[in-house]
Amino acid sequence: MSEKKDFKKNYRFRYIIDKEFQFKFLLHFSLLFLSGVIVTLGFLYWLNQSKYDGGAVFRLRQDAMTVYYRVENEDAKPGEEKYRYVPRDFFLPDYDHQLNMYTIQFNAVITLSALYLALITVFSIFKSHKMAGPVFSIKRSLQRMASGQPIEKIRIRKGDEFQELVEVLNEVIQKRITDQEIRK
Repeated sequence: MSEKKDFKKNYRFRYIIDKEFQFKFLLHFSLLFLSGVIVTLGFLYWLNQSKYDGGAVFRLRQDAMTVYYRVENEDAKPGEEKYRYVPRDFFLPDYDHQLNMYTIQFNAVITLSALYLALITVFSIFKSHKMAGPVFSIKRSLQRMASGQPIEKIRIRKGDEFQELVEVLNEVIQKRITDQEIRK
């Protein structure tokens, strides 16, 4: 009996129950997502090639150039210089590293796509868990029925998919249990 409780405890927190079913489900979501990314990138490329005038965006250099500004020295005493020079750092454009709008958008789309793919993966695992759990329970119950083992009603959690199917199968199981009790 303790073994059955341990199985139920471990089973409840396993989200990958039916690997083939759940990974097939994930593959369908991923292919849909990847096709969307390809269409988006193609559209961005077409848009930038046809409507963008080809200008460039430049990034700033990492090394600053120091420039001295001449400012009036208001605190100057007689005999001191009337002007002083104040240093300021400027970061100039780096013309060696040209970035066009497509490259900027491409990097943003790739970053967001990775985030979306992670979210879709998590979503599909949890969503498929709500489907795979009942399918697994139904399959196990039908296998027990076919092998002649004692039959129990199928139990699934609230919020799982296939609630109506499980209700119908439980009616069939209940009828079978009743028929077996009458025969005894």
